[in-house]
Parts: sequence; structure tokens; C-alpha cells
Amino acid sequence: MKNIEKYIPIALAVLNDDQLCIVKNKMIDKTYNGYISSFGASIISSGLLPTFIFYSKKAENHNEADRSLILKALEKMLKNNEIAILQYDENILQKAITHYSNTRFKQKIQECAIALKLAIRTYPHPKEKND
Repeated sequence: MKNIEKYIPIALAVLNDDQLCIVKNKMIDKTYNGYISSFGASIISSGLLPTFIFYSKKAENHNEADRSLILKALEKMLKNNEIAILQYDENILQKAITHYSNTRFKQKIQECAIALKLAIRTYPHPKEKND
């Protein structure tokens, strides 16, 4: 639990990263909210590698949310000096393919996923057009 508390500020910084565009206009899209919220449960129910494969799919059109941004956010967290599970030039999907059974790697991913999930709770959701 101590790690998760330390990782929340890192998660907030990653969510605000302009390259990822998960947070726009200080709000988080409900689709990304759902992706982040269900990521940890997916690891528990399906396993690390199937979850990573599912989340590695890029958006096919401009109107669709890009699931792969969740993996990019986790990758940025894991490259942060505070966590440092990934080297600067390592890819999270490639590391998952070779280290999916590594308990420490899986634990760090789960801790980062929980920190992201908690961090998204600080952002409002955009209003629906029918609200």
C-alpha cells in the first residue's frame, strides 16, 4: 500500500502528459476512465499477457479511444526514477512477453494500475450531450 501512495503523484503527472492526451481540458474521457478502472481486474481474471494484448490495440479511427494509451501511461510510470522497473529504451509489451511470470514485474504493474485508477478519481468527466 505504501508503494501505491508513492505512485499516485507519478500517475497524476503521467495522466497530464500532453503526449498521451488521456486528460483533456482538465477532464478525463469516460472511455479512458473505464479502461483504467478495468485494467487491474482484467489482469486478475485473464492474466497479464492477455490483458496486455487486449490493451495494445490502437484506435482504428479518430473517434475511437485508444486503449494502447493505457499501456503507454503504465510504461511511463514504470520508467520513472521512483519505480524504475523499465529502462528508458524498453517497451512494456516486449517486457511483459518475456517477464509475464515475474512476480515483481506483475506486482509493480498492478500497483501502478491501482495508482492510475485512484488518480483518475481526481478528474471530472465531461458532461454527456443528453445530460
